[in-house]
Amino acid sequence: MNLKALAKWQKEGWLHIGDERNPPPWGRINFPEDIIGSVEIHDGVIKEGSYQAMPAHRLMTNNGIFQLSEPLTDVVINEAKKKASATK
Repeated sequence: MNLKALAKWQKEGWLHIGDERNPPPWGRINFPEDIIGSVEIHDGVIKEGSYQAMPAHRLMTNNGIFQLSEPLTDVVINEAKKKASATK
Protein backbone atom coordinates (compact mmCIF):
# COMPACT_ATOMS: atom_id res chain seq x y z
CA MET A 1 0.00 0.00 0.00
CA ASN A 2 1.39 3.43 -0.86
CA LEU A 3 1.66 6.45 1.44
CA LYS A 4 -1.24 8.35 -0.16
CA ALA A 5 -3.56 5.37 0.38
CA LEU A 6 -2.40 5.00 4.00
CA ALA A 7 -2.95 8.73 4.59
CA LYS A 8 -6.46 8.50 3.15
CA TRP A 9 -7.19 5.52 5.43
CA GLN A 10 -5.69 7.13 8.57
CA LYS A 11 -7.28 10.58 8.00
CA GLU A 12 -5.46 12.56 10.76
CA GLY A 13 -2.24 12.57 12.77
CA TRP A 14 1.26 11.40 11.91
CA LEU A 15 2.07 8.63 9.47
CA HIS A 16 5.34 6.81 10.06
CA ILE A 17 7.33 5.82 6.98
CA GLY A 18 9.01 2.52 7.73
CA ASP A 19 11.57 0.64 5.75
CA GLU A 20 10.77 -2.85 4.52
CA ARG A 21 13.45 -4.95 6.22
CA ASN A 22 11.27 -5.85 9.20
CA PRO A 23 7.64 -4.91 8.48
CA PRO A 24 5.30 -4.96 11.48
CA PRO A 25 1.93 -6.73 11.51
CA TRP A 26 -0.95 -4.71 10.02
CA GLY A 27 -2.04 -1.91 12.34
CA ARG A 28 1.21 -1.92 14.32
CA ILE A 29 4.05 0.62 14.19
CA ASN A 30 7.59 -0.24 13.11
CA PHE A 31 10.39 -0.33 15.66
CA PRO A 32 12.01 3.15 15.92
CA GLU A 33 15.17 1.89 14.19
CA ASP A 34 13.00 0.88 11.19
CA ILE A 35 11.12 4.21 10.86
CA ILE A 36 12.72 6.44 8.22
CA GLY A 37 10.59 9.43 9.18
CA SER A 38 7.04 10.70 9.60
CA VAL A 39 4.61 12.97 7.76
CA GLU A 40 1.62 14.88 9.11
CA ILE A 41 -1.84 14.08 7.75
CA HIS A 42 -4.90 16.35 7.61
CA ASP A 43 -8.21 15.17 6.13
CA GLY A 44 -6.51 12.12 4.63
CA VAL A 45 -3.88 14.16 2.77
CA ILE A 46 -0.15 14.37 3.52
CA LYS A 47 0.70 17.92 4.57
CA GLU A 48 3.41 19.25 2.25
CA GLY A 49 6.66 20.09 4.05
CA SER A 50 5.72 18.13 7.19
CA TYR A 51 8.31 15.33 6.78
CA GLN A 52 10.42 14.79 9.90
CA ALA A 53 13.36 12.39 9.83
CA MET A 54 13.56 9.78 12.61
CA PRO A 55 16.86 10.20 14.46
CA ALA A 56 16.66 6.61 15.73
CA HIS A 57 16.51 5.11 12.19
CA ARG A 58 19.44 2.78 11.48
CA LEU A 59 20.72 1.87 8.04
CA MET A 60 21.88 -1.50 9.41
CA THR A 61 20.41 -3.60 12.23
CA ASN A 62 20.43 -7.27 13.21
CA ASN A 63 17.63 -7.66 10.63
CA GLY A 64 19.90 -6.47 7.80
CA ILE A 65 20.35 -3.37 5.70
CA PHE A 66 17.40 -1.02 5.23
CA GLN A 67 15.10 -1.58 2.27
CA LEU A 68 12.75 0.90 0.65
CA SER A 69 9.37 -0.18 -0.68
CA GLU A 70 9.10 -0.37 -4.46
CA PRO A 71 7.04 2.87 -4.73
CA LEU A 72 9.51 4.76 -2.53
CA THR A 73 12.45 3.36 -4.49
CA ASP A 74 10.82 4.62 -7.70
CA VAL A 75 10.37 8.11 -6.21
CA VAL A 76 14.01 8.27 -5.08
CA ILE A 77 15.28 7.12 -8.50
CA ASN A 78 13.06 9.58 -10.39
CA GLU A 79 14.11 12.50 -8.16
CA ALA A 80 17.79 11.57 -8.56
CA LYS A 81 17.36 11.49 -12.36
CA LYS A 82 15.68 14.93 -12.30
CA LYS A 83 18.51 16.41 -10.25
CA ALA A 84 21.15 14.77 -12.45
CA SER A 85 19.59 16.10 -15.64
CA ALA A 86 19.19 19.59 -14.11
CA THR A 87 22.93 19.80 -13.41
CA LYS A 88 23.90 19.00 -17.02
